[in-house]
Amino acid sequence: MAAEADGDQAPPEQPGAPHPEDFVYSEDEFILHGAGWGSEPDPPGYPLSRFDRALQDGWKHRMELGLFRYHLGELQTRVLPGPMRLVAQLNIQRGVEKRKPQAIHSVRQPFDPREFNFTQIRPGEVLFRLCRSPARPPAAGRPQLDYVLVVINVSPLELGHVLLLPEPALRLPQVLTPELLRFGLDAVLLSAHPGFRVGFNGLGAFASVNHLHLHGFYLAWPLLVESAPAEPLSPAPGLFFLRGVPAPGFLFYSQGEGLDALARDVCRAADLLLGRGVAY
Repeated sequence: MAAEADGDQAPPEQPGAPHPEDFVYSEDEFILHGAGWGSEPDPPGYPLSRFDRALQDGWKHRMELGLFRYHLGELQTRVLPGPMRLVAQLNIQRGVEKRKPQAIHSVRQPFDPREFNFTQIRPGEVLFRLCRSPARPPAAGRPQLDYVLVVINVSPLELGHVLLLPEPALRLPQVLTPELLRFGLDAVLLSAHPGFRVGFNGLGAFASVNHLHLHGFYLAWPLLVESAPAEPLSPAPGLFFLRGVPAPGFLFYSQGEGLDALARDVCRAADLLLGRGVAY
């Protein structure tokens, strides 16, 4: 996780660490087509969007400033034999440096200010505030989410490994919300690289910090989940079931339209799992 989430002590703040700026975007910048894979993974061959450049340049600058726990070089990567085509990477330093996760007793565990949380991140770890223009009115009964912080993960899995955080002072537990997911969907559509991934792992599903966040990073390899056969589950378009993947899952699909409704539908399904005590 970000900041001290993967280590007991954060390295000292380095002089000259830049202050975060606002990255303001509109839906006109969404890349709805053309971010597919070529014949072979070739990260340097893909053009970078304005979002990609801001994230990667800021992330690499923080690496030069020594704000990470280790220098992330090129990772040994291979596709494992078998029908699942699992992508395996060797990242010894993350395995050594990762801090002990918080004890998780329930998928509905409340936020605990006594545990490590993202109110403790250092200013230099924030790359920018991701701000939508025009801003949307807050959803009924939910906190206003005008922006998310894009923050380095100091024990990175891959190039550009960041966290997307609502305002940390809200002290929200690690339960997915439509507002945060919508920012995650926007981030994917702002990237021109097919390997930019955004994901969520909840309590009981290897989340080590009970403070609401998404992960984002670049993985220069296609994954089976992107091409696995999908079985329609509803007469309404956009809801499918994936069987030929390592773990069966639901697929909520959009070509870029109706993203607010899509985020709400995903979180309705997540809430059903949560109500049954199922980690996701």
